[in-house]
Amino acid sequence: MRHRIGIDIGGTFTDFTLLRDDGSVFLWKQDSTPDRPVEAIETGLTSVAKELDTDVQALLDDAELLVHGTTIATNTLIQRNGPRVGLLCTEGFRDVLFFRNGYKPHRFDIHHPHPQDFVDRWLRLSIPERFNHHGHELVPLDEDAVRRAAASFREADVKAVAIAFLWSMVRPDHELRAAEILGEELPDVPVVCSHVVLPEIREWQRTSATVLSAYILPGIAEYLREFEAEMGERGLDSPPLIMQITGGCARVDDIIKRPVSLLASGPAAAPAAALHYARGVGEDLITVDMGGTSLDVCVISGGTANMSREVEVEDQPIGIPAVECHSIGAGGGSIAWIDQGGALRVGPRSAGAKPGPASYGLGGEEPTITDANVALGYLQPEAFLGGRRALRDDLAEEAIAKQVAEPLGLSVPAAAAGIIRVVNANMVAAIRVMSVERGADPRRFTLVSGGGAGGLHAAALAAELGIRKVLVPAEAGTFCAFGMTVTDVRHDLAAAVHLVSGRPELDRVNEALAQLEREARERLSEEGFSDDQIAIERYVDARYPGQVYEITVPVAATGEIGPQDLRQIESAFHDAHERQFTYSRRNLEIECLHWRVVAFGRLPLAPSQEAERTGESAPDPTGTVECYDPAVQEFIETPTYDGAALVPGGSLEGPAIVQSSTTTVLVPRGATVEVRADRNLMMHLSATNVEQQVVVQSHAAV
Repeated sequence: MRHRIGIDIGGTFTDFTLLRDDGSVFLWKQDSTPDRPVEAIETGLTSVAKELDTDVQALLDDAELLVHGTTIATNTLIQRNGPRVGLLCTEGFRDVLFFRNGYKPHRFDIHHPHPQDFVDRWLRLSIPERFNHHGHELVPLDEDAVRRAAASFREADVKAVAIAFLWSMVRPDHELRAAEILGEELPDVPVVCSHVVLPEIREWQRTSATVLSAYILPGIAEYLREFEAEMGERGLDSPPLIMQITGGCARVDDIIKRPVSLLASGPAAAPAAALHYARGVGEDLITVDMGGTSLDVCVISGGTANMSREVEVEDQPIGIPAVECHSIGAGGGSIAWIDQGGALRVGPRSAGAKPGPASYGLGGEEPTITDANVALGYLQPEAFLGGRRALRDDLAEEAIAKQVAEPLGLSVPAAAAGIIRVVNANMVAAIRVMSVERGADPRRFTLVSGGGAGGLHAAALAAELGIRKVLVPAEAGTFCAFGMTVTDVRHDLAAAVHLVSGRPELDRVNEALAQLEREARERLSEEGFSDDQIAIERYVDARYPGQVYEITVPVAATGEIGPQDLRQIESAFHDAHERQFTYSRRNLEIECLHWRVVAFGRLPLAPSQEAERTGESAPDPTGTVECYDPAVQEFIETPTYDGAALVPGGSLEGPAIVQSSTTTVLVPRGATVEVRADRNLMMHLSATNVEQQVVVQSHAAV
């Protein structure tokens, strides 16, 4: 039987999802190996093959698709452990990275530290050259200056070079020639050009995206090539695909051309998973993916994931369209600590895979969220990872006692409950950033709980936000890895062609769009997609004259754009502007700056394996445990259920704990859980649950 494989490397676990042709799914979690990430993949694939009574060769030979997401690029930026890089820029624009956009959010705060640049100023070298915005050469490229810069880079031992010349998105000739010269002078140093990474106006964003690409390129190129070679040697027929921050996947060669697309590649798969579940739910969704290190929040509205071109990593813009995902340091391994003022804090620092939470028994001594869940009875030591790892409740309680309970004068249960309240408040705030602060009422959404730790907190988060329905997928424990098996191949291309709607020059626009579409179709054709599997979408960035920022609106035309199509674009822009800013100026012409082509290689819809409803209403519990009830502040006897044994049509009432091999779900008193036909759990919260959450918060305030 053929299958798809998704592999997501996280800070604590590397997740595997195997989706078969009949819709059945196999899930696996393997400890991550930060020093050599591919080692966790090798070990995990071996374990998966063993569990399925086969070998890795046969496992990969039967794979019609393998998609991989990784945090290597993001971690390189966050930890700033990348190599030394250099920048070639137009003479007079050496300090674009420093001046940014005037640093608007903090321009009047003299105490706020300026973000640290990823390339030192002495390695930002100016080159005499200049095109204007029409593409006319004003200053020829000084090739001798480029060769002198190459000598400086050689002496400084730079490992990559970024080239970001002014107006290169209109005329890239100088960047291309400079890259040729650097290739001659520094043959072993990779070069990244801004007209390839981000062919758009705004020199700060374009320069930043190019520098970030150069900064992460040496590390990711080595890793991705090693991964690609390893999979090929082990039996994978087609090249592996890599998850992109755009929400689609692409081949290794495409990622290396634009490395910033690899940032946040793991969390970007969450919307793909959510959209798969949305087919059965039919509602707008808020997804929370709580793993071992972080919590990632995404919003699915109107059948699409929110996209943004304002995403930043380490205060640096990446420029490219990205799945809008808000991440905070709130995972199962996030460490609880007391600050100098005596307040309890949780995260962002994480125990990671090694040493991990204290309850892992691997040497960790600091209390984590996982330890708090163990101490409160929510996470049973013998049920973790399906029993493959026994947790130590004594070590969890000891860590909480020493680091939190004793300093604050609390009992261990009260301290553990405090840890949970603090991290829940952090996570609720993150959800509000993506909903309330964007003008969306979270109460109309269904909360989708993903990640190994998500099910333990989802009900409390939903109750705090007034959300009454929580979907816990059967694949929640490997949420993003599952999303990678149901995503499409995607390529984003853009061209900067300025047009004013009152004075249209459509020939240049149509020529640019035709070229972008040809390139997109060629790429997808090379990747094995037929014409009927290729879908093309067009967009344009537009604004009113004098505005600083644009709104991206769809271009409905499929052939050449004519005057009538331009009127439709104008109307779509006015409507979008009114929705976003509550007003429009329909008597004004609009400016169009960037024309975009998004090309999809559509994969067949992944089947959902739906079992027959048995009519059973109340499954038998597997046992009972003592769990802490925050509403009454005491331990109560709580039934436990085997998630794998729950059958469609069944239901259960809280308080209860549902245990599976990759996640645990905490069902509070007053809530009910319905087992859907696809074996996903739909939790319905009552008004009492919301009221109880208010009581819990009032206890916390006291």
